[in-house]
Amino acid sequence: MKKIICTVLCIVFAGAFVYAQEAKSGKTAKEYIADLSSAGDEKTLIQAAQWLGNNNDKDAVPGLINLLSDKRASLRIEAAVALGLIAEESSAEALGNAMLNDESPEVRYAALLATMRIGSKKSIDAYKQLKEKESDPFIKDLLAKMEDKLKGK
Repeated sequence: MKKIICTVLCIVFAGAFVYAQEAKSGKTAKEYIADLSSAGDEKTLIQAAQWLGNNNDKDAVPGLINLLSDKRASLRIEAAVALGLIAEESSAEALGNAMLNDESPEVRYAALLATMRIGSKKSIDAYKQLKEKESDPFIKDLLAKMEDKLKGK
């Protein structure tokens, strides 16, 4: 639980920092979207994902979906968070794939939260599969709470 809380706090603080930096940079949405497909440094990619998610830029969805397959977990987490903020149903399948197959429990957790925010019926089968195969106790706990809520407990 501490690991997830630390991850979430890092994302929030990084978001605040990026927001302050973005005010100085004056970049446009198109420039941030272009940053997603560049071989930029991690900081630039995180800044782009956070800005695009916070600004609900639906045009960024394809680039953010691509970022879900980056080798760096921090970028995959940011992509999942941004896709959850944008809440475009077209990203549900890619998030479901990350939720089921990513090696990082933090990425799987972020993808689970993103799919919950989107609320797509396409994710129901992925939730069932995840419940059967997940070993991370925090993800299992969240899935159990989701199930209890659906049952009205």
